[in-house]
This record gives sequence, structure tokens and C-alpha cells, in this order.
Amino acid sequence: MHTLLSQPAPAAGPRPPLVFLVHGGPADHDRDAYDPQVHSLVASGFAVARVNYRGSTGYGPRWRTAYAEGVGLAQVADLVAVRADLLRRGLAREDALGLWGTSWGGYLTLLALGTRPGLWRAGVAVKPVADCAAAYRAGTPALRALDERLFGGTPETVPDRYRRSSPLHYAADVRAPLLVIAASLDAKCPPGQVRGYLAALRAAGVAHESMWLATGHDGYAGADHMAVLRRALGFLDRHLRPAPAAHQAPRFPESGVSGSTGPSGAPGSHDPNSVH
Repeated sequence: MHTLLSQPAPAAGPRPPLVFLVHGGPADHDRDAYDPQVHSLVASGFAVARVNYRGSTGYGPRWRTAYAEGVGLAQVADLVAVRADLLRRGLAREDALGLWGTSWGGYLTLLALGTRPGLWRAGVAVKPVADCAAAYRAGTPALRALDERLFGGTPETVPDRYRRSSPLHYAADVRAPLLVIAASLDAKCPPGQVRGYLAALRAAGVAHESMWLATGHDGYAGADHMAVLRRALGFLDRHLRPAPAAHQAPRFPESGVSGSTGPSGAPGSHDPNSVH
């Protein structure tokens, strides 16, 4: 399974925290090329793993349709397999592993935190799918068609498949600190299903933070991008660094963005028919 590993310059002391930067799509793949989000993480002292899990493009039709364990669950299994391999090779520390994903990547982040709660120390989900059935009902016609292909039907015809693959079903099982960043005008990952997921976290007493952007799903104004980057890096810094050697994330210019809640990205979609 192809995984791109980016690491900061070697330094004395323990290995740096490692963040799984989970790509969206699902019809997309990470490339061995410059990525500003990877750059920001590495410059802040984090190692970064990018996994081209099953469902990614670039590996042929069999790889794109290999969902044997179920929608999302197959991809989480791939992230877990890479996590185990990195630990076996001594390239990561079990006490400093986090997840960060946007859109479908945010969905996989939430699903991994809920279905494999003992494996991660922090998670950041940006504009995610959090409730598969609710996202289907509030989504665009193109996204409903995509869901019907992936799940083999609608929430009414195959409800168990939607429930089994939905982060909402596992919200009470989340144990790692979680930051959810959502957009109030998002048509691809609608805000209502994110609010329902946040309500489930609150009802279960799960520690989490949230931030809301007054934007749609795709793209960022410069101020929004900086606000998300600063909030996410600060959150990961607090939860993945050992307390005695706490590291201060780089200071970013003030964005002027308002509307966040709680103690706050990635590029938008390339394909209008994909969640990304």
C-alpha cells in the first residue's frame, strides 16, 4: 500500500509526532509532490503519512472498487495497517499518532476515531461526512448517486449499510480529543448532519472542540485558510506533544474570522461529483 512519509529534520530526543493526513475523494490520491499542508505540518515539527488507501485513483479499477469491509471501513482498515507497519519499523510513536482529513478524509478521520478508538491520540475533521444517511438526504443529486453506487442503494433500501459506515453510529466510542471544523453553507457535507454528530458527542460526554466557517465546501478565502491551519496545528500541538517538551506552533497572522466555538483544511474538491 503506497504511503508517502514526510519527516522534519532529525533532532535529539524522541521521534516527532506523526499525523496521518487523509486525502479526500474518495476518487483521488496523494502524489509525491509539494503540498502546502504537508509543508506546514513538517515545518511545525510533525511527521506526515499520506496513505493511498483502497478506493484511491491511480491503481486501477480493482483498487478503486475494493470495499470488501464496507464503505469507509475498508479505508480505515488500510490506515490501521499502515499505522502498525510504521510502528513496527520504528518510524512512529504509539503515544503521538493523530489524524487530519478534509471532506471524505474528514469522514475517515471520524470513522477511525470511533471504530478504532484506542489507536489515535487526536483527530481533526474538516468539513466531514458525519452521518451518512443524513448527508445523503441533504446532499446534491450527484452525491446521492455516488452514495447509491458505493452503498448499493439508498438509506431506505439498505439502512444497515449506511448505519454501519456512519461515524454517528460510533460517536459515543470516540476517546481521542477531536476538533471538528465545518461550514455553514456546505452543500456536499451539509451542516445539519455535522450538528447532529456534535450533539451526539455532547450527549456522550466526549471531549471535543468545534469551529464553524461561513463558507461552502470548496475552497477557502485566505483568512479562512489561515484560521483553519492555525487552529488545527495548535490543536495537534497540544495533544500530540509530550507535556514536558511542549512545542509552540508557528504564529500565524490574525485572520479576522469569527463564528468559531469551543476552546479551528485542505484544498477543496477537484471533482464536482465527489465528496473530496
